[in-house]
Amino acid sequence: MTELLSVIIALIAVVAIMLGVLYLMKWLNTRITGGNSRKGIKISSSVGVGQDKSIIAVRAGKKNLLIGVSQGGINLICELSEEDMALIETPPSDGNGMAGKSFSECLKYNASKLGKEFITPKKGNDDGSDS
Repeated sequence: MTELLSVIIALIAVVAIMLGVLYLMKWLNTRITGGNSRKGIKISSSVGVGQDKSIIAVRAGKKNLLIGVSQGGINLICELSEEDMALIETPPSDGNGMAGKSFSECLKYNASKLGKEFITPKKGNDDGSDS
C-alpha cells in the first residue's frame, strides 16, 4: 500500500513540475515578445492548392492581403477590399444544414430526401462466397 502511495505522490509531483514549466515558458514568451506577437495580424482563411503550396487571406492592421505561400517563399497576390474579406470570412451556407458534415451523413440525408433507404454494402455474396 505504501508503494502505491509513493507512486501516486511521485506522479502528482511530475505533473506539477510539467505544469510549472509550461506556465514559466508562457510567461517568458510574453516577456520576450512583449505580449503582442500576433496583435493586429489575423489569418482569415487558408486554402491548399498543391503540395506545400497555399493561398492565405490575411488581415494585417487595416490592410487585407491575399498571399501565396510555397517552399520558394511568400508572395503578395493582391490587396483585398473589405467586401472581398467579408465574403471570405463568411462560412458557406448550403441551406440544409449539411455544411461541415461527413460524406456519409450527407449521403444518408440526400438518400432520405429521395425516399430511398440508406443501404450498407455487404462484403461478398449472399451465399457466403467472396466471388
